[in-house]
Amino acid sequence: MMEKSQTLNSTPELDLIVAAQQGDISAFKQLYQSYRDKIYNLIFYLLGQTMLAEDVLQMVFIKAYQALPSFRFQGQFVSWLYRIAINECHDQQKRLAAYVPLETILGTGEELDLNLAPDKIHAQGQRQEIIQAALSQLSTNLREVVVLKYLEGLSYEEIALVLDCSTGTVASRLSRALTQLEKSLLPLKRFLLER
Repeated sequence: MMEKSQTLNSTPELDLIVAAQQGDISAFKQLYQSYRDKIYNLIFYLLGQTMLAEDVLQMVFIKAYQALPSFRFQGQFVSWLYRIAINECHDQQKRLAAYVPLETILGTGEELDLNLAPDKIHAQGQRQEIIQAALSQLSTNLREVVVLKYLEGLSYEEIALVLDCSTGTVASRLSRALTQLEKSLLPLKRFLLER
């Protein structure tokens, strides 16, 4: 195990990781609290089901806890968690026979602005449904790069690290995904232009 004094400056996150590697449960709980929402969002956007995302989130942190001694500080801790989450999502998708339901990918509708007029709430809901449908039509590889880039805000380099591929592959997948989304989102574009 790498000691925190080796080549890395001590940070609160680093201290928590080292403590958790040494068996400190409260340190791992703090790491969980810090990253739970980010990892949940990634899982939710990849799987599109609230209950399934919650179950997978628990599995991700169980696996992270079990694998914590193998974390070698060669990349960011959050990138390591993203990799575990994506692998677990792949496993779930295989278990579900690759069925991706057309359920909420970009929101449940609960986050709609209730101060909007009813017709605007309806229009906002329609836009979400169209975007959800477009995202669900992407292959897993393409959906992953879109979620990591635009919803999680990762750079090409960070995405490449998480997905264990080159930045060129990330750029290629993102380009293909955006081309497919553009075609799929034509109805939304027309809808917005009519308003």
